[in-house]
Amino acid sequence: MSQMNRTVELSFDEDVYVRMTDIAGLDKLTAAIGYLSQWNMAYHKVRIIGGVYDEKVELIATYWKYDHNDPQPIAYQIGAVWHDDHFGFHS
Repeated sequence: MSQMNRTVELSFDEDVYVRMTDIAGLDKLTAAIGYLSQWNMAYHKVRIIGGVYDEKVELIATYWKYDHNDPQPIAYQIGAVWHDDHFGFHS
């Protein structure tokens, strides 16, 4: 089994994090961030950006593979959108 490390980058400031927590709740927000952080470990890097738009929390996770022969460095994106009481995940 090969060993692979993943870099996880969270890209939002404290004020945005507090606002997202106020809307979605700490448990559900951290569960969504955890899910996006661990989704498909074949990708070596993930950057999760977050914000609040029209009182809805949105997270976007962008995944990269560190394959220098790959002409398209971004491999995948998933969005998590707050729906009143849960996050929906959409690719």
